[in-house]
Amino acid sequence: MKTRILHIHDIPTTKCRVDVRLKELNYWVASIPAETLPTLQQRRFDILVLDVPACRLKQWLHEVNSRFSLPLLWWCEERKPATAAPHDKVDGVLCCGMNDNELQWSLLLGVKNHQRRLHLEREYQFLATKFQEKKLVDDAKIMLSKINNISETTAYEMMRTQAMNERKKLVDIAQAVLSTNSLLVKASSSKPKKYDYTQ
Repeated sequence: MKTRILHIHDIPTTKCRVDVRLKELNYWVASIPAETLPTLQQRRFDILVLDVPACRLKQWLHEVNSRFSLPLLWWCEERKPATAAPHDKVDGVLCCGMNDNELQWSLLLGVKNHQRRLHLEREYQFLATKFQEKKLVDDAKIMLSKINNISETTAYEMMRTQAMNERKKLVDIAQAVLSTNSLLVKASSSKPKKYDYTQ
């Protein structure tokens, strides 16, 4: 089965057309103007090739990445000097001066880079979630230790025991502790002050 490539062009190059070259290399290529992207119905593609000027690359990358999670390669004019590194969501760069082998290798490397990028993004998300959970547990532990006048180790063990007894995650118990304390603080601050008028 042929690799399906979606060629999205803004102001396509006329001298060296990437869609024609990829078809010659036996890829299945659909070519659409970038402004018609929101109306695109067909979504079964393997690779995206963005054929846009560097000044509009970031704009179209945002649009494309909000709709697809596919390897994304940028077709750029080699005559223009690279003034800045491509955006971090670009998995590869293709240009007019590449021969057939270089184009095919660049497409393969783009697919590999995309897989690596997705893996790193998932890993980052996992670590960010774990860090947030640890922060919640630490905040709840400190709060419990202050309220009950106990050590942080004892407070942590109390939460851990409760989590095991209730078959819940430690972070859920921590969240409940923080929420309960937040409600208690609000309730105590909203009580009307009592004044002694007998003096």
